[in-house]
Amino acid sequence: MRRWILGVPGLLTLGAGVWKALSSSSGTAGGVLVVAGVLLLVAPFMIDRLERVAVGSAGLELGLSRDIAEQGAPKAAVIIDRSELAQLTEAYGVLRDVLPDPDYTNARTYVQDVLVRRAATIAEREKFDAAEIRALFANGTPVMRVMVLGLMGGDPSLADAASLAEGIARPATRTEQYEALRLAERLWERFSEHERAMLRAATQGVRIAKNSRRATMAEKILAKPTSS
Repeated sequence: MRRWILGVPGLLTLGAGVWKALSSSSGTAGGVLVVAGVLLLVAPFMIDRLERVAVGSAGLELGLSRDIAEQGAPKAAVIIDRSELAQLTEAYGVLRDVLPDPDYTNARTYVQDVLVRRAATIAEREKFDAAEIRALFANGTPVMRVMVLGLMGGDPSLADAASLAEGIARPATRTEQYEALRLAERLWERFSEHERAMLRAATQGVRIAKNSRRATMAEKILAKPTSS
């Protein structure tokens, strides 16, 4: 009971942030309602996670922001903490960890896509430190890495070939691999010949299920020239 009393304000804050992020995205109303129902379903697990909520000088602070700062990205933590991105990332982490069942694939995919788009939007208007973002990708959790790829999509100056090659060749999740492939294909012209060869080698070295979004992106990369 005590955990619920302490956790409910945090849960409401998290839920409000997620609802704002979802409802203000380009997603459908039906998708928002599906995710809202799933969030209610996993509320007890969120309460467990909200032991990571602390009260700071600026109000409620999510453990994710503290984790980001501890991974060597304190400036990024400040930016993320004042947006709804922290709540959305925490919610995606809950869905991914607690509801791995295929029945919840649509809800997970919906939140994941909104997370990537929202991270990109924030990176378009905020100035992140590229070194911090790359360190966060190298050291962060699977959920953080997906968020970072979203940030790289919004501000291509944050992206580097080494991080994308890592995401392609040694991804923590299939989502990470897809987003890394998508960014590599989209930003191909920005990379040097050596970097393109690195990305091509990473793509050639992985086995990807046929007829998947990842396979389509991989085919596009392998069809591109490495020389300018």
